Amino acid sequence: MYKTITNLFFILVLSSIVFFSGCGKKDETSSGENTGDQKVEEQNTDQTTAQNEQKSTNELGIKEGLPVDYPADVPQPKNSKVLGSLNTSEGTVVTFESTDKPKEIYSQYSEELKKSGYKESDDNQMSDEGGMAMWNKDKKEVNIMLAWDKDKSKSSVVVTYK
Repeated sequence: MYKTITNLFFILVLSSIVFFSGCGKKDETSSGENTGDQKVEEQNTDQTTAQNEQKSTNELGIKEGLPVDYPADVPQPKNSKVLGSLNTSEGTVVTFESTDKPKEIYSQYSEELKKSGYKESDDNQMSDEGGMAMWNKDKKEVNIMLAWDKDKSKSSVVVTYK
């Protein structure tokens, strides 16, 4: 269990770093000379490539939006928006941002998962500032990590399922 908690903490930190590093726009310059037509052609090619992808992905492999395989019996946090997802050896990791406090999110999550037949782990840890919890159902596992950002008055929510 300690390994799972450590891995989840690492994923939360990684997700936060990726989220904040992805903020803002990066201008790329190339060496060499391009004519205006070549630049337009390159931009059109880049736009077409991006449009053909189902979801855009950043350098670390984080995809925008909710994954297509997000389980129907796993709730999304209320009052939240999806930031992105990443496939890892620990399962699929989905990050959300919510205006609700961690304990509110945890209560809602726990209630919804219990209704769906999930059993809560005995060693879940939750406080006003955040924490982590785990549920199991058959061979499925759902983990949630929560952290309150008092400066932004928002919760970071990381849901991992496998």
